[in-house]
Amino acid sequence: MLTFDNSPPVYWFIGYALAAFVVFSAFFKPIPTKIYLASAILLLIIMRLPVIVFNRELNPDESQMLSHAITFFKDPVYWRSVDGTTIGPLDNYLLAIPRLLGFQINYTSGRVMGLLCSGGALLLLFYSLKNWFGAAIARKISVVPILFLAFTQEVDFVHYSSEQLPVLLLAVCVWCLSKATSNLGNLKSDLYFLGLAAGTIPFAKLQAVPQALVLAAAGLWVGFQYFKSKKESKPLIFLILGGLTFPLLTLIWTLAFDVFSDLIEFYILGNAIYADGKGFFEIPGQFLRIFRLTPDFQIFTLALIVPIIFAFYQIFRKPNADKTNLVIPVTILLLLFSSIYAVTKSGNDFIHYLNFCIIPWTLMAGYGLSRIEKWSVAFPAVVLIWFASNDAYHFIKERRLNAFDSVNARTLAQSPVVLELKKYSQPDDYMVVWGWQCVYYVEAQLAQGTAENHSERSIFSHPMQERYKSRYLSDIERTKPAIVLDAVGKNSMWVQNKKAQGIESYPALFQYILNNYKLIGDFDDTRLYVRKDRL
Repeated sequence: MLTFDNSPPVYWFIGYALAAFVVFSAFFKPIPTKIYLASAILLLIIMRLPVIVFNRELNPDESQMLSHAITFFKDPVYWRSVDGTTIGPLDNYLLAIPRLLGFQINYTSGRVMGLLCSGGALLLLFYSLKNWFGAAIARKISVVPILFLAFTQEVDFVHYSSEQLPVLLLAVCVWCLSKATSNLGNLKSDLYFLGLAAGTIPFAKLQAVPQALVLAAAGLWVGFQYFKSKKESKPLIFLILGGLTFPLLTLIWTLAFDVFSDLIEFYILGNAIYADGKGFFEIPGQFLRIFRLTPDFQIFTLALIVPIIFAFYQIFRKPNADKTNLVIPVTILLLLFSSIYAVTKSGNDFIHYLNFCIIPWTLMAGYGLSRIEKWSVAFPAVVLIWFASNDAYHFIKERRLNAFDSVNARTLAQSPVVLELKKYSQPDDYMVVWGWQCVYYVEAQLAQGTAENHSERSIFSHPMQERYKSRYLSDIERTKPAIVLDAVGKNSMWVQNKKAQGIESYPALFQYILNNYKLIGDFDDTRLYVRKDRL
């Protein structure tokens, strides 16, 4: 299997040589579009290999979602066996696919699925740009996000994140809308699939719903305009049917498995409490705080800022006569603003939220590029020069090109407590981790015994805390996990106060543990309890 040390110069040289060809093929018309796209996707895959084979947690969300995927093979019913809190079921079910194909569910398999989402979104973005602005502009502007996502080593853009599948679904919506507004396909089927993709987005990530609503509203406008001119309502009906298809199927599914109340209570109401972020006038400041944390995204934005400014000029200053299809610029503009809202709504400074901005930024730049097309080679050049100079600096100063040294990290690590618990566990056991350290589930490859695989919402005070605590205990009584870990301490995200937040802080749960489990010991600041019959 491939491995990468800190400084693989030949590999990096091949990557930059391929990047140069990708840029050249984007601007040299005789090269077929298929060659440009194939080389661009190949570049994305090649430059992502170091992080793919680095089989270690890069972000706690990765372990959280991978743990959910492992659990589905014990109990596949979402909201009964698994509650991803802000993360919807589709993000988690996607991660189960590698095991169906015979692979282990781990960080490598998760990042492969994320890469498939990113590659698919970039392809659909290109075809959307082509439908709206022509192949030449599509090639010249789509190369910028391709270079950014290929060469960035910022963790938030390369780990498997809960934004990658929603971004792919949003790209499907944009592509369907681009076909519908350009008369390039069957309007009824285009609007149906636009509605279908938009209807799935709430079940991937609630945070992406504002962008989905913008695209669905644009579809409604297209359908209404067709109805006005042709007196034909079928496209509108197909859009609405598409939008209702997946929510209705989910409704039937939740009623059949008696988890509808959990969907409402924990996914809708629970996340409404979580999403009490900044007020409207605080959005710019919150966005700037996140923006300042990521130099690579700043360069991506800088590379597109000139055509974006021209796009704003065309939308707001140009005479209406030149706006042949008003729905396109208005949709792109609203998509851009809704992406900023999505990034800031939770109030958390998480860089990976900026994944929602990549498509709107690029679409806006594509809209404004026609006025300055002769200068367009400068935009990918800015991105490529940034990454090349950065890599050259680190190579000269530190002999480092690669941030993800996988020489001894191709297989899953084994934390001290995981090594110990394996003496008492069996492959089909449930396990519970009190605190927030979901990496233990992935390392042990054991299903989670509670719907939430971290107990943050049972520990911190909020209006639904007692309800979360009640479900946590009832889940343990139902699944009877063989292993219980109290991870509150140095290894636990957000919860490190053992006295105030440890398992003893929930007396009913602690009494159940004392009655049914034995404390084996403390391993690297994590306490291991084993069910007594296993001893």
